[in-house]
Amino acid sequence: MRIGIYGLPTSGKSFVLEHVDFMESISGSSFLRQYDPNFDRQPEYVKDEDRKAIAKILLRKKNFIMDGHYAFGDNVVFTEEDGRLYDAFIYLYISPALLKTRMANSCRNKKYLVYDIDQWQQNEIEGLREYCHKNNKDFYVIDNPPLFESEEIKTIITFIETISNGFSCRVFAETCSKAILEQTDSDIITLLDGDKTLTIEDSSSCVFGYKTHLYDGNYYTGYQSWKQFIEFTEYSIPELHELPVHINHAVLSSLTHVPVILTSGHPKVWTFIANALGMQCYSGNQMSAETKYFITKYLQQAGKRIIAYGDGMNDYFMLKKADDAYLVKKSDGTISRSLRGKDLEGITIV
Repeated sequence: MRIGIYGLPTSGKSFVLEHVDFMESISGSSFLRQYDPNFDRQPEYVKDEDRKAIAKILLRKKNFIMDGHYAFGDNVVFTEEDGRLYDAFIYLYISPALLKTRMANSCRNKKYLVYDIDQWQQNEIEGLREYCHKNNKDFYVIDNPPLFESEEIKTIITFIETISNGFSCRVFAETCSKAILEQTDSDIITLLDGDKTLTIEDSSSCVFGYKTHLYDGNYYTGYQSWKQFIEFTEYSIPELHELPVHINHAVLSSLTHVPVILTSGHPKVWTFIANALGMQCYSGNQMSAETKYFITKYLQQAGKRIIAYGDGMNDYFMLKKADDAYLVKKSDGTISRSLRGKDLEGITIV
């Protein structure tokens, strides 16, 4: 497993690498300057060639984690060679205000304050996410970690170790896609979000009072779904004997093809709901926005036409990828705040 850890200068990548002791940890900048001691004085085209060269060298290694840079301000330095090098990408998102403070206190990184830090960071996340979607790579955002607190760095390191041991939203999507294809020979498949799409309410909140701030940053990657399942373990789940939520009958009545539920909700709760409705259901700690996207992609590659229903950011990439996409409004007639500013072209709002 080759893992790339990305983020802006002063985001804490080196600090994370220092705590990884279960696989080889490589400082990208140190490795680069060992390869070319004059790297800092080289013209930009030579620096690009140096980056490509060390990526080819590192392809010979099977198992490591290394930090990297996607861009410096508006100058993208990420190469196709970088992309091919890694199986999974982790991005450390830090609030722009904190990054500015760290940069201002760093002689080496003060020069980056001339850039729009917020826009720079968002461009990197969007660029890496798009690359991973196109090239079948895992992508995870670790958002606003207080990296210098021992418990939080422990969580991040545990997550990285989990990835190195096989945690993969993309592989999980492959598994789900194969199972879906084995269950139906229909040419058209409907992929359906659960909470607030098929149901009116959030099932976890209704059934066991679950509340979370994991998605406040609007990053619905496998890191957030993984942490959510850790939070789930802190709750007692009651036995269910009747539907614990109200079904959105407007959505239910519109389903004309094989419906498959893809949910990041609690598996026990959603297994009950799906069985009551006679539907297939796929859930788990690897069910993220990326997972839904890749399931859509893999089913399309198998020749299926995909109809998708969703209500928020966790469904966004699935909706954009689907052949026919339906965004379910909230009960007050508005759309989810998580989609504010997103391109909704090609998606029908219902």
